[in-house]
Amino acid sequence: MATDSIVPKLGLGLIGIGRPWGHKYSGMPTEKRVQELLDAALELGITFWDTASSYGTSEERIGNYLRALPTAKRESVFVSTKFGDQWEPGAKDSYADHSFEALRRSLDRSLAKLPKIHLLHVHRAKAETLKNDDVLRALEYARKCGITAFGASVKEKDAAQVAMESGLFTWLQLPYNVSNSSLGPSIDAAKKKGLQIIINRPFAEGTVIYDTEGRDRGRQTRLSALRFVVGKKCGGVVLVGTSSPPHLREDAELFKTASQVLAK
Repeated sequence: MATDSIVPKLGLGLIGIGRPWGHKYSGMPTEKRVQELLDAALELGITFWDTASSYGTSEERIGNYLRALPTAKRESVFVSTKFGDQWEPGAKDSYADHSFEALRRSLDRSLAKLPKIHLLHVHRAKAETLKNDDVLRALEYARKCGITAFGASVKEKDAAQVAMESGLFTWLQLPYNVSNSSLGPSIDAAKKKGLQIIINRPFAEGTVIYDTEGRDRGRQTRLSALRFVVGKKCGGVVLVGTSSPPHLREDAELFKTASQVLAK
């Protein structure tokens, strides 16, 4: 997926179809709703789909959906997944496990669930994680499994720096939004080094767009949040995480409006 322009692509983060997530969790979507969501994504031209081994049933649901598509449609979707984070059904939080055996088992499960993995991230990557021999072995194992593109999903500047300097990764995923722009310099540095950027949490898991009582602050708030992220002019991909087809359609419309100033 070429993303060299300063205008980013809109991507879909799919944690919400696999496990409880977000500021305003409304329950696990039904199979019908997942079908409608992914149908809407294809209709809107949103073909960068981001999941992870720790996203509950997300990979399985994506895989089932993709395998039912005609070949041309299935091959139009770019699937990004991650390993290194663990989650058990019913647990409130996930936890990191970057041992080689845990990473290998995680990747084997992902390969069985998804028809193809285009991009594999080291999840919850800290600086020391990316220097870990077990992680390096797991990346080599992934190469032997046919995966050719790798990224690091980070939340800290020092981890982003190690990822940039390692030569192992061509993608960097990190949070950036109006309430937390601390990784802005890391985005700039990564672009200079030729890495592709994936920005997640543009709405800060909903805290930017919902008030403390769970009420939506409205379209203008969503648009302003997207304009802030798009204004970074880093190209790459901006992920919106939703399990709601109407919300995805609205986000796609607002994202197009937010991006128009860059496209001129």
